[in-house]
Amino acid sequence: MRLIVLLFVMLTMGLCHAEVYKYTNKQGKTSYSDIPIAGAKKVVVPPVMTYKAPAVQRLSTTHKPLKDVVSYQRLEITNPVDQSTIRNNQGQLRVNYSIEPSLQEGDRLLLLLDGVRQESMSIDGLVRGQHSLSLEVVNKNDELQISSSTVIIYLQHATRLN
Repeated sequence: MRLIVLLFVMLTMGLCHAEVYKYTNKQGKTSYSDIPIAGAKKVVVPPVMTYKAPAVQRLSTTHKPLKDVVSYQRLEITNPVDQSTIRNNQGQLRVNYSIEPSLQEGDRLLLLLDGVRQESMSIDGLVRGQHSLSLEVVNKNDELQISSSTVIIYLQHATRLN
């Protein structure tokens, strides 16, 4: 029974291949059909493009020895300084910092603006008023490694007097 079905499928595969015809319809637009229409030209459809993915390289299963755990000695915000007033109508703020030793692989440095974590040291659209800034270094498990002291800044915008 399987042999008969296989033979039937192989013989009818050629019938499934349809021809494509190109013609201009009554509205003057180019159309395509699998049915020959008067004035239609047969179009040769190129074979489907295929892609063979490159072989995947397997990663080594040997584990590297763990590096000595380095604890951070110092993390501080160097700019802006504490209790400073910043005048910027666009609410732009750039935070500079100093860290010792340098940031270790897998650790991230986060800025806390009014207690909310930020991924960038540049902020746009900050509203006027008092804001608190601090930094945190967290490892890949989001565990706190070190934090800086809090810096208070005051952002002012120019007034619009008519």
